[in-house]
Amino acid sequence: MSSLILKRPWSYKNTEEKLVRELSRKFSFPESIASYLVARGLKTGDEIESHLETGLSRLGNSNPFAMKGMNRAVKRLVRAVLNREKVGIFGDYDADGVTSSALVFLFLRELGLECCVYIPHREKEGYGLSIQGLDYLAAQGCRLVITVDCGIASLDEAEYAAGAGLDLIITDHHQPQDRLPRCLSAINPRQNGCKFPFKDLAGVGVAFNLIRALRTELYNSGHWNGDRPPNLRNYLDLVAIGTVSDIMPLFQDNRIMVKSGLQVLQEARRPGIRALMAAANLSGSLTSTDIAFRLGPRINAAGRMDHAMLAFDMLVSGSEEQAEDLARKLNRLNQQRQNQEREILREALAEIRNMGERSSYVLADSNWKLGIVGIVASKLVERVQRPVILLAIDGDEAAGSGRCPDGLDLFTMLSGCAPCLKRFGGHKAAAGVRLFTEKIDEFRFMLEEKSRLGLSAGLVSGTLDIDCEVNVQELFRPDYLQYIEALEPFGPGCPSPLFSMSSFSIRHSRIVGNSHLKLTVGNPDGNSHGAIRNLDMVAWGHGDKLSYSWHDMEIAFTPSVNNWQGRKTLQLVLKDARQRNT
Repeated sequence: MSSLILKRPWSYKNTEEKLVRELSRKFSFPESIASYLVARGLKTGDEIESHLETGLSRLGNSNPFAMKGMNRAVKRLVRAVLNREKVGIFGDYDADGVTSSALVFLFLRELGLECCVYIPHREKEGYGLSIQGLDYLAAQGCRLVITVDCGIASLDEAEYAAGAGLDLIITDHHQPQDRLPRCLSAINPRQNGCKFPFKDLAGVGVAFNLIRALRTELYNSGHWNGDRPPNLRNYLDLVAIGTVSDIMPLFQDNRIMVKSGLQVLQEARRPGIRALMAAANLSGSLTSTDIAFRLGPRINAAGRMDHAMLAFDMLVSGSEEQAEDLARKLNRLNQQRQNQEREILREALAEIRNMGERSSYVLADSNWKLGIVGIVASKLVERVQRPVILLAIDGDEAAGSGRCPDGLDLFTMLSGCAPCLKRFGGHKAAAGVRLFTEKIDEFRFMLEEKSRLGLSAGLVSGTLDIDCEVNVQELFRPDYLQYIEALEPFGPGCPSPLFSMSSFSIRHSRIVGNSHLKLTVGNPDGNSHGAIRNLDMVAWGHGDKLSYSWHDMEIAFTPSVNNWQGRKTLQLVLKDARQRNT
């Protein structure tokens, strides 16, 4: 039976109860934690210990020189360092691209190089390497240009760079097409023939491996002459923000870098990071959720609502005053983004209801802002469990972003729709497109055909997959918060636990903030058992459900760490609900 919020049936992951009990005893885990690990395929002590051990030494298993094109790029960069060349950096306008640009800029500056950064305007220039940007960097005296988080599909622009006498190093993580650009070096772990073992890096992860390799080469050649070389750990705050904001899978290398990056973020060494955290009301230890919902959106707001250089300037600023001023601007832009996002979501949902059941949805409107449609597409996919592409129409052309549920490959589907598109790029879960307005109906039809094949093959389950049912008293254990922290960071590939609970009491219910529902959950008998008496549960955006008879329901929720004014508590986030015994 469908549920009350997500309108989806529930299913429980096929965990092995005997194994769960054995692991719970061996590691002294609560059974719900052991059940979560088993459901993620971690069934031996070694696998669990490897997953929980995220020390930076484990990155040694991934040699950056194993990336195709790395050796040639590093040799060119070493020459630039020795000759004190001015280097151009061409970045993307999202949080991944901005942090990638800041990382390469700051590291090369630490090596004593002068750098010039160009990030295109999202609406005026669009995604990817541009001739306009190359001309700008060349005019600034750059003969070497590094792209970050873009460029792998920029065939014409790479040819232009070669003709202009520019040495072009492309670093990207988006899915390469059949033909690669002509350049000095293309570094992308997804390209054919690349032996780097981990393929799911964000753009900032690829950029980090470039500076890893450059640092190693300079160190081995005696560049620092006995002095201490730059500490790459100090750059992991940027890697964490970019990786989480770009919704990359948080396992293996990404998990290691993000885990350490969260610690560096907590130290807040950069004026820009301190200002950004203050603007987001964050302090103390942080989680991947804080990046995903507090820090990342503010950085992204610059490119969505104005220009991404605002966020870049904040991240690289050495001035507290300048950083604070820029962080306040990003905060205001983020508030504007939220208001427009709510309006687009309302309009898109109404259109989907009018369209009825489809295998995919392509929606277009001339009043929608290009920088916001991707966020709305993500929210719509969560609700409809179908591929969704939202387009902002601008005269004869339309551009937009798409998202896709787990199980389907959006990039592959778009490849099958290429005859309708002027340009597209991205990866399995997310992509951007540009096409002529007159082609929208044809594109809508073709995408429905492609997505229908995946749906008919059962690649999208349509169910809410729950790890296990949990006893509320287990959540009241004083150490339960520590287990959730140990499992962090959460994200794609390593999602947050999703538990259900059917026996509990509701002590209080109220609306907080901008129509959010807050419930206070207690033991079903009303008595306290243990050190914790109650737990807060929040349902973001569901203030309209205050009158529901919650004590008669079975609820699905995610346990999370709530860090408020330096005090950490366990907080439950409501995901779904249904009547008991259904």
